[in-house]
Amino acid sequence: MKTSRLFLAIIALAIVATVVAFVSCKKETEKALNQKNYTIQQAADIRQMDNPRSYFIDFKKKLTESKSDEAFNLDDAAWHLACLANLEFCKVNVEYDNVQFDTVEMQVNVTDGVVLLSDLNIAHEQMCTEIQQFKKGFCHENQNLYYINMSIGADGNAKVALMTSLNNASKGLEDHTWYFDSFYEAYMACDEYFTYDSTYLWYTTAKRELQRILNLYDHQENYQIGPGGIIMVCYLPTRNHTFDYTNSIDTYGSIYLSNARLFTIESDVVTPNNVLTLDEMCYCLDSYLGLGYDYIDDNLYFNERPVCWTVDTIVAPPTINRWYTYGHRLYVDYGCPTNGLGPID
Repeated sequence: MKTSRLFLAIIALAIVATVVAFVSCKKETEKALNQKNYTIQQAADIRQMDNPRSYFIDFKKKLTESKSDEAFNLDDAAWHLACLANLEFCKVNVEYDNVQFDTVEMQVNVTDGVVLLSDLNIAHEQMCTEIQQFKKGFCHENQNLYYINMSIGADGNAKVALMTSLNNASKGLEDHTWYFDSFYEAYMACDEYFTYDSTYLWYTTAKRELQRILNLYDHQENYQIGPGGIIMVCYLPTRNHTFDYTNSIDTYGSIYLSNARLFTIESDVVTPNNVLTLDEMCYCLDSYLGLGYDYIDDNLYFNERPVCWTVDTIVAPPTINRWYTYGHRLYVDYGCPTNGLGPID
């Protein structure tokens, strides 16, 4: 009888031990399953960034390496992608008179409600491909991506919202003249110097012809009539000034980058072959002359006038959005007219 009771007790203890072992094993298994091999990053706050642009340059570098164990919640992942898209594709410093809105959808890999950094890199590459494909459908020359936003759903469905700006009407002399007294006077001068059968390539013929014609306007007072006939006149150098697209803004609006008064464009082509139309050549002539003479009026210095005009080209290296900046830079030497010493024997 005692033996039987002992045997039952041993069996009971074995059952209890098995149950305890099973429960313990189950807990360890669940713990292993629940253990994540990534760290969810704190949501980014642009207000705490000293230099947001530098932050995203570094972030993109880290993104392409994809060796980090970081993960981002859905809103933060979408915000990072949207910021990169705006930095890489968008331009807001352009003139426009119309906008349109479109949406592109894509799929993002979501793990446990977050996006791993490696998957965010894949999503970024896919997003860039989708946006570049969208841009190929642009049918207007003056059409640009203005703003991009993004959202990612719990199922990984991502919507890329695209705002496009369009400029349907080019601006020019019809808006304002800077040097000539009237549109008629401007067009008469342009008709004299520019021809329809010429090609004005921005960095060769356009630059050369504008420089030549600008200097023709300064020969009128190279002499003066005195009691003894023609008195020799020369210029004493006073100062010089440089005009470029950053300090020469058309307040009435121009077709150039940042409403510049000098020919300035952005392009992803290494050497764009932009040809200035006759209207553009006329606009540039009027604008460049106005810049040179208005500088004297706005910065009174001495009895002086523009003496020598030089039109040069600029090529600024690409920024994070991969666009080059091309254009004209204007140099003006000023001088004080005075009677010359005459011929020296």
